[in-house]
Amino acid sequence: MQETWKRFVYPLIEDKKHDVEEETYHLHIENQLMLLGWEPWKGEIIHKQSLRIGNRNRMEPDILIARDNEYQFVIEVKRPGNTQAKEEITQLESYMRQLRLDVGIYIGEHIEVFYDRPNTNHVVSVFKLAIDLDEKRGVRFVELFSKEYFKKDEIVEFCKERIQEIQRQNSLNKIKESLIADAQTQIAESLKPYLLEKYGTCFSEEEIKGMLATLHFSASDNGSRIEPEVVVAKVEPKSSGQLIKCILTRNASAQGLFNPKDQSLTVLAGSKINPVHLDNMSPTGRKKREILFAKYTELKNDERIVKEDVCFDSPSGAAQFCVGGSSNGWVQWKDEEGKELNAYRSNEVVKVKAPVTKIIRAKRIVESRKIQLEFWTKFRDRLSETGSIPSLQTPKPHYWYDIRIGRQNILLSNVCNTLKDFVGVKLYIRKPVVDKYYPALESRKKEINKALGCEPDWNANPFASDKTIALFHHTDLSDPQKMDEAIDWMIRQTLIFYKVFSKEVKAI
Repeated sequence: MQETWKRFVYPLIEDKKHDVEEETYHLHIENQLMLLGWEPWKGEIIHKQSLRIGNRNRMEPDILIARDNEYQFVIEVKRPGNTQAKEEITQLESYMRQLRLDVGIYIGEHIEVFYDRPNTNHVVSVFKLAIDLDEKRGVRFVELFSKEYFKKDEIVEFCKERIQEIQRQNSLNKIKESLIADAQTQIAESLKPYLLEKYGTCFSEEEIKGMLATLHFSASDNGSRIEPEVVVAKVEPKSSGQLIKCILTRNASAQGLFNPKDQSLTVLAGSKINPVHLDNMSPTGRKKREILFAKYTELKNDERIVKEDVCFDSPSGAAQFCVGGSSNGWVQWKDEEGKELNAYRSNEVVKVKAPVTKIIRAKRIVESRKIQLEFWTKFRDRLSETGSIPSLQTPKPHYWYDIRIGRQNILLSNVCNTLKDFVGVKLYIRKPVVDKYYPALESRKKEINKALGCEPDWNANPFASDKTIALFHHTDLSDPQKMDEAIDWMIRQTLIFYKVFSKEVKAI
């Protein structure tokens, strides 16, 4: 991924050095998008397409990225020597809203990702990158916007996490400003409880307050701002053979041990975690967390306490357990020096025998893709034999497999999650048609559930612009027999979902 980022950004760096004209820069950007897998000959990179707005007006976005004849995101291009102006972002915002796109990208003197957050007046900047070979977050950009990995709901989830991080860092900046504005009072008041606890047996509160009054404190801003980084450079830990002590303070007071070898994290007994589930946690996630509550925690004085060490395959799984909702554990967990666990992150995971119970098995990314390709190949072959669905896509090593049901922007998006060992069938309704189709389907929820013969999760992610109706099945995908059973389950449910929802959406 790092090499792909360098190949992508290198010509743009050269353009910036020579301050080329916008038209030249524009063409080079389109060429570089092909490195990320997008192909102009397939109509995936669209150059300055003229689009009608109403009866008289037209708009002409610089670059539109499309897949399966549907727009995915839009890019606003300015020359590399440009200084970004408000009206340029307003222009990008107008493209995003006219085309009902969640995400837009500005590429000029830097690269910046914008998100159209629901029910807000303006789009929000969530990710800003320097046009530089050594840009730490370049890998994340490639992961998000490469055609092979691009998924709208994942982009939206990433944007939401970024907004949460930015809001938290803005709060820290306000605290910093408050300290600078009133350093004497703030610092003295902060020190007083510490001094009373440490020396209270020797000196009275009045004596300690008097001593603090004789001291003078000051604080100054060195000109730097605290800015969040979602992804930092991946470096080798100081000692890969040792467990790393870490803490998590978001909505919790948790202690953990991170294992650099297999990237697992053990939440230690005695940790205090959020006793409630956050709104952004799916019904499936809530059920799993309640099971973990019953097995590994107890309630004391309205506090949820971990009573037994519990090990997760990644810091994010452990963070979700502690926080109560979606959480980037690589950022939330910090070592004893306050460093994010991203610094110890590795793509090479070595499976070692852990002395504590593992909730989720760790699998290498390469192994996961191999399992997914095998799963979808068998699934497609068996589904094709039924002759019930006229067109099936070629299997790829992804966690999803899409099936068209006869309406644009509505499809079955089947999933195979090898890290958490579950498969699922989802009716996926994209943002452009959500307002028309989802309420109509929901009004017939009782009849649809009866026709399906089950009760799927309706609107599993209520904060997403796209909507889903999903049914999941947990299994062990590393076991060949259970994989075959999961494929049989997937085929049965796919045929039922296809029959029921094809009829329902065509009737709307």
